Amino acid sequence: MIHANIVCTGLDSTENPYPGLSVLRSIKESGEFSGKTIVLTYDSLCTGLYQHNFVDEVYLVPYPSEPEEYLLSRIAEIHKKAKIDVMIPCLDSEIATYARLKPRLKNLGIKVLVPREAAVKVRSKIFLSEFCKENEIEYPKSFLINDPNEIEKYAAELHYPLMLKGSIIDTAKVEDSAEARVFFHRLANEWGLPLIIQEHLDGEEYDVAVLADQESQIVAKVAMRKIGITKMGKAFAGVTVESKEFDALAEKVVKALQWQGPLELELMKNSDLNKTYIIEINARFPSWIYTTLGSKLNLPLLNLKLALGETLGPQPDYKTGVMFTRIVDDSYCDFSYLAQLNLKGELDWTGAKLKHKTLLEVP
Repeated sequence: MIHANIVCTGLDSTENPYPGLSVLRSIKESGEFSGKTIVLTYDSLCTGLYQHNFVDEVYLVPYPSEPEEYLLSRIAEIHKKAKIDVMIPCLDSEIATYARLKPRLKNLGIKVLVPREAAVKVRSKIFLSEFCKENEIEYPKSFLINDPNEIEKYAAELHYPLMLKGSIIDTAKVEDSAEARVFFHRLANEWGLPLIIQEHLDGEEYDVAVLADQESQIVAKVAMRKIGITKMGKAFAGVTVESKEFDALAEKVVKALQWQGPLELELMKNSDLNKTYIIEINARFPSWIYTTLGSKLNLPLLNLKLALGETLGPQPDYKTGVMFTRIVDDSYCDFSYLAQLNLKGELDWTGAKLKHKTLLEVP
C-alpha cells in the first residue's frame, strides 16, 4: 500500500478534457493507494474540482502568466498544511515550469517526475518538425506562419484541406482560404504566434502513452487506436492494441529526448504508404489514461511509484481489446462551495463527505 499525498493539475473536463481527473481515478481505484488527493487549479470553475469522490482538497494557485516565484511560494504555503509527497502536473503548458522548479520542490520535500526543460522545448509543436527531421522520423510537411497573408503561399504546396495548429494546443482542419483565415485569427488570438500550417494526412490514428524512468528507460507503455473522433480531432472512443509496431519509434523518441516521466505520442498510420507519422508529442499523460487501469497496466500508479523512488522491474503485458468511451457526467454540490473556493482559495471535500450523504453542503 502506498501511503502518500499527491497533487494533480489539469482537471478540466469540457470539450477537450485534460488528463488530471483520469490520473487521480487511476490511482485512487488501484487498490494500492492510501493518502490524500490534492488538486491545484487556476480557475474555480474547473469542472473536475467538483468530482468529490476522487478529490480530497483543492487549492487555487497563480496563473501561469504570473512569475514562477508566486507559484512556488503558494506551493510552499500549501505544503505546510497538506504535506505534499508527489506532484503529477498534467498540463503541457506547465511541464517546463515544473522542470525548472524541480530542484526547489525537492528542497521542500516534494517529488516530481518531469523531463529536462530543454526536452520539453524540443518536442513542442514549434520545434517538432526539426526534431523529427534530425532523428529520421516521419512527420507531416509543416511550416510556421505569422501572417494570414502567408496562408495561400503554403496552401499551394500543401493543398487543401490542411491543418492549422496553435503553438500550445488546439487544431483546426480547414477546407479553403476563407476558413483558414477565420481559424488563423481565432488560434492566434487564443495562443499567440507563430501557428503551424500542416498538410492533412489520411490514415488510422493511434496514441501511445509512455512512461520513462529517471534514467530515460521506458518502464511501460500502452497503445490505443482511435475509433471515435470529435470535430476537434480528439478521441471520444478508442481500443487498446498491441504496441509492438510502435516500440522502435517510442524508444527512439525517448532516447533522443532523454525523457523522464509521462509522454504521449499521437500517431497517424498510412497503410498505403507503409508509413507511421508522428503528429504530436505531448509532455504528459493523455486524457484517456484511465483506460490503462482497465488494461491492467496502470501507468499513473507506476508514475507515482517511480516518483517515490521505487525501482520497477519488467512490467506484464497489458490487456488489448479494452475499449473506452467518453461521456458527459454531472456532479453537484451546494453553490456555497464555489464561493468558499473563491474567497478562501481552498476547499476540503473530506469533511463534507463525512457529514453529508446527499447534497454536499458547506459544514
